[in-house]
Amino acid sequence: MTKDTHPKDQKIIRLLQQNGLIKNEARQRLKQEVYSLNRNEIQKIQRYSKHFGLNAKQKMIDEILDIRRDTMLGKLSASF
Repeated sequence: MTKDTHPKDQKIIRLLQQNGLIKNEARQRLKQEVYSLNRNEIQKIQRYSKHFGLNAKQKMIDEILDIRRDTMLGKLSASF
């Protein structure tokens, strides 16, 4: 079973491939720039979830990822 990809992820991968990366390299860069959380972000999310619960935790993570996706799309779109 394969993991569903976000539509913006697919668009980012397509743009990275147009910039010369192969699909695997594009996925790796997406993982590194969008999905990797630093220690400070993880601590904030954990504190937030203690106060507001797991549903709020997932919502916060989703918002962070959406902001990062939009930022990456903006950078890639500007390079064309």
